[in-house]
Amino acid sequence: MTLSRKSRLTMSAWCRPALMLLALLATLHVGSTPADADDAATAYEGGKVTPFEFEGDVRDLQWLYPQIYAPPRPYRPLLTLPPSAKPSFPTVEPHFSAIPTPLAPMPAPIQNFAGLSFSSACTGGQCGSGWPPDINGDVGTNHYIVAVNSSYGIYNKTGALLASFTENQLWSAGGANQCNGQSVGDPIVLYDQLADRWILTHFAFGFSGGNPVSPFYQCIAASKTSDPVSGGWWLYALRMDPGGAGAPPVGALNDYGKFGIWPDCLYMAANEFQFPAESFIGTAFASFSRSDLYSGAPLTWALGFLDSTNDAFTMIPSNLRGKLPSQLPAPGTPNYFVSESGFTFDFVVRKFTAGPNCGGGGTLSAPTNVSQTSYTFNLTAGVPQPGTTNNLDAIDDRLMQKVQYRKVGTAESLWVVHNVKTSSTSTVRPQWAQLNVTGGVISTTPVQQQIYAPDTTLNRWMGSLAVDHQGNMALGYSTSNGTAPNYPSIAYAGRLVTDPLNTLPQSEVQLVAGAGSQTNNCGGGGPCERWGDYTAMSVDPVDDCTFWYTNEYYSSAANGAIGNWQTRVGSFKFPSCSSISPSVVDRDLNGDGKADLVWHNAATGDVVGWLMNGLTVQTGAFISLGVPLAWQIQP
Repeated sequence: MTLSRKSRLTMSAWCRPALMLLALLATLHVGSTPADADDAATAYEGGKVTPFEFEGDVRDLQWLYPQIYAPPRPYRPLLTLPPSAKPSFPTVEPHFSAIPTPLAPMPAPIQNFAGLSFSSACTGGQCGSGWPPDINGDVGTNHYIVAVNSSYGIYNKTGALLASFTENQLWSAGGANQCNGQSVGDPIVLYDQLADRWILTHFAFGFSGGNPVSPFYQCIAASKTSDPVSGGWWLYALRMDPGGAGAPPVGALNDYGKFGIWPDCLYMAANEFQFPAESFIGTAFASFSRSDLYSGAPLTWALGFLDSTNDAFTMIPSNLRGKLPSQLPAPGTPNYFVSESGFTFDFVVRKFTAGPNCGGGGTLSAPTNVSQTSYTFNLTAGVPQPGTTNNLDAIDDRLMQKVQYRKVGTAESLWVVHNVKTSSTSTVRPQWAQLNVTGGVISTTPVQQQIYAPDTTLNRWMGSLAVDHQGNMALGYSTSNGTAPNYPSIAYAGRLVTDPLNTLPQSEVQLVAGAGSQTNNCGGGGPCERWGDYTAMSVDPVDDCTFWYTNEYYSSAANGAIGNWQTRVGSFKFPSCSSISPSVVDRDLNGDGKADLVWHNAATGDVVGWLMNGLTVQTGAFISLGVPLAWQIQP
């Protein structure tokens, strides 16, 4: 028999992950299950939100006394998933000699520089506000932006820190709402390649008696220009628990918010928890008008809700990589939302078709399940560290951010990763997969997948991946075990598009070796087991080849003893990847008396588009004088 989604239980969980439900093992069907018709949902119009405006340079943010704000939340306990109904089917341990090609090391880092640390000084106070840092970041044309709980740091591409500020400091011009003074982290950074703009977002709320209290907000800052330092920001404060039919109820906390850029909208999903009962009650999903965000117009947006009877815990929207016409989904293609099933060994994929201008009337489809290799899902034992009995939190088997969309040739794919174990005694390992969505059709079997375990000694977790324009993939993660010198460290591995399917034969390279274990106490004096909720792998939009990765570690035992975490930013590139880059031509394409930028493939010389008057005009064919035979303007 098949266990219905309608029988799913909720769970009170504000502390570390509780033991997951192991019931109904003998009777549970494993594999792709048909979608329930009532799993489709509607997004309802949110009230227009007029932004606040920060004009000028973030280096000139007025310093405000931290004590006027809500106190920091030093320990950030994990709100766990509802009890899982998956059976415990151990898989066969990977056969390490099965890769049919010799292992080749990943490229060495090009850049490798320090990001924000817990004790770093930011405008507005100390950069770090607790444990874990929830390290996040993204790369743009000229900058890399790092986010931690609860600050942002803007760097140039050689690692020079240009500006750093707390979430509350950025929102000091944000009016009377929770974002201005009660920002509490879970930060996400996105660079929008299509618009050459930045998104910085986190949540905000107050506390009473140690519990989060309504109203709950998502704070979205959209850059006014391509320059995140001096170009100014639009600040949108969005209430996420409005109540009413089809929307998250009043008092529902929008935890673990995840975002994705798409040609029409900015998309979001979040896990919803009710307080003070501390129980998972469902999943929110939303769409926001990109054109409104970047112009400072009153924001058109929509918000929907799936209750906890749906299989949608940690649902993540797809994030577009690439900006040339050949890399974009067909006009009108819905965004894809993906989650890890709580009932079967499947990835759950839904389509979100937004309403007009990303407002009300959008629909989230019933799910399609995509099969995956089974594994042991109970990760509560944690990850050991050298020299201490304090294990690190491996979270659970929820998907990690971001769900990356790539179109290479005519093939369209979603790329995903999450933490698993293959037996009760094995190490924690990343399971990654490529899902086929070519032509808008979701295939129920993956193109490829793997539980990555190049050895049986190191734990590898907190994965994040990305794919370059050729189809080469890189996966970054944390590593650790209980034996020195294997302190929590940062590493990456990958595959070329020509490598055998289901393998990462481009073998592991260490970005930075940790030199200390996390041994401080936090959360009422108890051992500090929290390590992080996510990391971030991105691809540089300039060449569409260079990968950028950020994660956390400890540089010394002394820092580990006081919880002074560090973060690192590194970049690397497969030598075989040919850049796509702009060059200036000595002709005036639009008659304004100025030379225009022409985009071409550096390997072939083919012209693929041009830039004039701030609009990206893209084409598939030019005649000799540079006049397009066909063109379109992309927003």
